[in-house]
Amino acid sequence: MTDSPKTYEGIGEVQHYLDGARLIEALTSHDPAAPLVPAIAAVLRDLNLRVYPTSSGNSDYVVLDLHGVSIAVQRRADALYLHVDTTETADQRIAFEVNGCGEFDHELF
Repeated sequence: MTDSPKTYEGIGEVQHYLDGARLIEALTSHDPAAPLVPAIAAVLRDLNLRVYPTSSGNSDYVVLDLHGVSIAVQRRADALYLHVDTTETADQRIAFEVNGCGEFDHELF
């Protein structure tokens, strides 16, 4: 599975990008007679994966784009960093849960 890394001028960040179509192709290329479960294939078609490698003590910055939302994760020395970008949706609130401790609502506006 290959990608086309892009370097963003001015910030020097490199982004590795994999879209859902290429992911499905990679997952099914080893055995075309064994198709993906339709529900999984439907999700993968709309999924994009971006990875921003880092040379710091932090993990790579990983972003999943799905349902019009970007969710980013990075393991840091002192914390797990999560970023949610809903600017392309009409969402007014995010409901989330951490470690099974119940759902929390975060108002966006």
